Parts: sequence; structure tokens; C-alpha cells
Amino acid sequence: MVLTSCKNSNSPQAVTEKFLNSFVKMDYEAAKSVSTKNTWGLLDIWASFSSQIPEEVKQKRIEEFRIKITETRKESDTTMLVTYVTEPKMLPFNQLRLLQEKDIEGNIKWKVDISTLDLVGGDEMYIEEEKKAVEEEPTLPQTDTAKPKK
Repeated sequence: MVLTSCKNSNSPQAVTEKFLNSFVKMDYEAAKSVSTKNTWGLLDIWASFSSQIPEEVKQKRIEEFRIKITETRKESDTTMLVTYVTEPKMLPFNQLRLLQEKDIEGNIKWKVDISTLDLVGGDEMYIEEEKKAVEEEPTLPQTDTAKPKK
């Protein structure tokens, strides 16, 4: 008797692996297939930068690339956070947010969702930096705008 195990190709971990493998191969169309429309603009930017990378450099990156999923955590009913380590490091972050989306047939699919805020440290960091900037603003001295009495 032979038991075979089927890996769910739509699990958050499998989608993360497909996205990262597509990214390192510079197959941005494949990366788009497992990402949200919000992510597509960033993939287009990366595609324009990577067009200048020599083919032998691309091939070496592909051969050396390794992924290890270290944690999968439910963020909400429709989002998961997948933490990973890659060798070599490919992106400026080590965590991807995946959203549940329904396809045309109504099936739920996990999609990688990267926003520009993720690239600068994530929503929480952005909010904290904004709060700190407001707290550090110098206060202007109060001035009396009334006309002097004669």
C-alpha cells in the first residue's frame, strides 16, 4: 500500500513559496498570479529594474536560492502573516501578508499583498513614526493679536 501526500497548493505557505520562487526567477507574471492587484505595481517596478541584470547573475541567484517558512500566524479571519527566511536575502522584509480572495468560481484563494508601507517597515512602524513626529513638533509661542491700547 502506498500513501501519497498532496501538498495544498493554495495554503498560505505554498503561496508564499511560489511567490518568492517566482520573484527570485524574475517571473513577475507568475508572482502576479499569486498576489493582489495592490502588489502588481511594485512587481512592475521590480521587473523594470531586473531587466538590466545579466542572465548569468540571474541563473546564479536561482541556483543558490533557499526558502524556509518559520511561522504562519492568523492575523484576522481573512489575513495570514507568513514569516520566512531566504538565502540569500531577497526582499527588505521577512514577512508577507496574505489575503483571502474569491475567484470567479467563488473559490477562496490566498494572495500575497505587499503595499508600499510594507517596504518602509509596515503599518505599525509608519503610525508610530507619524505619532512621534507630531509629538516632537515645536510649539509656537502664544502671541497677543489684540491692538495695543493708546
